[in-house]
Amino acid sequence: MRYPAANSYHYSSLRNALRLLHLFSVEKPELQLEEIANQLEIGQSTAYRLVHSLMVEGFIVRDPSAKSYRLAASVLALGHTLIKKEKLYHISIDIVENLAEKTGETAHIGILKDFQLLYLLKIDSAHPVHLLSHAGKKNPLHCTSTGQVLLAYQEKPTIEQVIERGLLSCTAKTITDPIKLKDLLHKIRIKGYAVSKEELHEGVVSISSPVMDRKSNIIAAVSIAGPYSRINDRTIPRFIKQVQQAAEEIMKKIK
Repeated sequence: MRYPAANSYHYSSLRNALRLLHLFSVEKPELQLEEIANQLEIGQSTAYRLVHSLMVEGFIVRDPSAKSYRLAASVLALGHTLIKKEKLYHISIDIVENLAEKTGETAHIGILKDFQLLYLLKIDSAHPVHLLSHAGKKNPLHCTSTGQVLLAYQEKPTIEQVIERGLLSCTAKTITDPIKLKDLLHKIRIKGYAVSKEELHEGVVSISSPVMDRKSNIIAAVSIAGPYSRINDRTIPRFIKQVQQAAEEIMKKIK
């Protein structure tokens, strides 16, 4: 039986439609038609056809007042559901909640995804602070304790790729020197934890510990984050032990 030849136009349209969906982010939840066309490097008429098709299928919606587009609630819910289906999420949620309660600080668990830190879970404390984090959010690896722990246990080629992609300066204390970053990662491997002081947010300190699988490969990192007024030289030693204990409890469930 002979099948018709694949239509390259349809494949190209599908690829552009998927690329369009990837343009939306927490930082950029809404896009105008001109922005979509420019970022996809296609004409506005082509962009309009893509947008119209995705609207018809219920993937995106239009805000008439702002003349912009955003992801439909059903797509956002799907992404959140996929995150929650992660086995690690279910294993660690009670432990991370307990960590937030014991420390009084916001607790996370994150994984490495596309050379970035992806938060699988965030539990706010009784006294939350403003953080650029939530379940499904991606952050740079080099300027968060969670990301630094994840990066510290990677092979050298992965570390080099992260460096080559650029070490963005988020605050005056962000490490942007490749040599200094490599030295830090070496120290993290020796100590078994990371402490990041105001490298992503001014006034915010975070502590993270690795979560290993049965073969001693890192699969995640658990952390807490809070203001320097609470996470400081006096309290950090106690918090390190609590974060490490949480990581060990997760590992016991995995193994």
